[in-house]
Amino acid sequence: MRAPGTGVVFAAAFLASACAPGPAPGDPNIVLILADDLGYGDLSSYGATLVRTPNIDRLATEGMQFTDAHTDASTCTPTRYGLLTGRYSWRTWLKYSALSTDAPLLIEAGRMTLASLLKAAGYNTSLVGKWHLGFGREDDFARDRQGPPNAWSSRTGGPDWNGELKPGPLEVGFDYFYGIPVANSFPPYVLVENHRVEGLREDSPIGSMESENYGAMEGGDGARWRHEDLGDQLTAKAVNQLEQLAGKREPFFLYYAPHQPHIPNEHHPRFDGTSPIGARGDSIHELDWSVGEVLTALDRLGLAEGTLVIFTSDNGASRSDEEGHRPMGPVMQGRKGDLYEGGHRVPFLARWPGRIEEGARSSEMISLNDMLATLAALTGQKLSQGAGPDSFNILPALLGEEYQSPLRPSLVVTAGGTGKRAVREGKWKLIDGQGSFGYAHWRAQEKSPGPDDPKGQLYDLENDIGERNNLFRQHPDVVSRLRDLLQSITDEGATRTL
Repeated sequence: MRAPGTGVVFAAAFLASACAPGPAPGDPNIVLILADDLGYGDLSSYGATLVRTPNIDRLATEGMQFTDAHTDASTCTPTRYGLLTGRYSWRTWLKYSALSTDAPLLIEAGRMTLASLLKAAGYNTSLVGKWHLGFGREDDFARDRQGPPNAWSSRTGGPDWNGELKPGPLEVGFDYFYGIPVANSFPPYVLVENHRVEGLREDSPIGSMESENYGAMEGGDGARWRHEDLGDQLTAKAVNQLEQLAGKREPFFLYYAPHQPHIPNEHHPRFDGTSPIGARGDSIHELDWSVGEVLTALDRLGLAEGTLVIFTSDNGASRSDEEGHRPMGPVMQGRKGDLYEGGHRVPFLARWPGRIEEGARSSEMISLNDMLATLAALTGQKLSQGAGPDSFNILPALLGEEYQSPLRPSLVVTAGGTGKRAVREGKWKLIDGQGSFGYAHWRAQEKSPGPDDPKGQLYDLENDIGERNNLFRQHPDVVSRLRDLLQSITDEGATRTL
């Protein structure tokens, strides 16, 4: 278990033990599906009644459902970085929010990723869908960027969208990439295949663009996608990849990152009006259809029995209430960008026929960062020194094995709007300050605390998952311990190398 002040000694001990191979479970194919802005309460299997997600719910029926799964941060890019690297994003130059259109590659040269780990184990690795981790290198971007979060711009111009886009996914371990470079609400509104924009015409190069939601983009005729077609295009490519990979001798890793239900919640017209809560509900239905197509393809190709399928989301929903539907569930508060549970507690479903018990549920606290250590253990690999420093092996929980101590003794989450961090240990969660620290906080739209209010927030999540009973003053010893723990985790990273 993590203890204050252990630094590099702890890192070496953990990497040597938590990732050592256990009983060989075989090398399954792996399909990891990461939805975009899907909240904890957005699935029928997690209590939603106004949207229907039968295809995604199959994974809960045929596999395991986690109820205490979390993202690295309550925003997109940090979570995607943590998922692939097993490292908290705030250890990089991106302390909060998401990358802008012209940002360089956030993943450092030489850092192990899920793709490079599995490639070393003999896997064929593919990424279809949203990338949002940057292209190219710009050493001074962290210092030279300007503008507000998400709209940070580079003074040197950023990636060459009309030329080669590298380094990118292929340089961090993927054999193949097809997808959108940033969020579907940001330019450039194009699809990239491996190193180049697909369908780009010489007579209409991509020109200047605004790094903001719905920002203008010049040129790019022939390469632009249409919102109503994007779901079909990404789904077809994911299925096509499965068809191609099915004929290969080596196992495969497909990281499928759909864009739904991220704003603007536009979707194919066949989903119009299929939910009673409007466009976002219809977009969730399109997402569920897409996942269904992937699962059907696995069945048709005879791959389902030998494939571990994981479904989760990159953060909470961007809205808190829609026509009676609560994306974070009926009790939790918070949304995308916030430190409250609704900002970072996400659905997490895993199916592996014959290995993961059908209909199982787990209340084990896990993080998406844990995928690196877990898949290393699954494939019998050791993580190299410094790889996955914030990743814990949760394979025992997935396989229903007995274990004595929590697999992840602590957790740090970051607010997307401000970079403020919360720390969790067991049932206790500390937010050392008042407010959500999300985008509303950054915009000064939250009510300021009064002079008599507690200086921070301490919640017992075992009895108060809604975070409404602040116990900050009642348990000063817990507050002190968690403050020390957060400082220790923060200091540990400063001494770790690749």
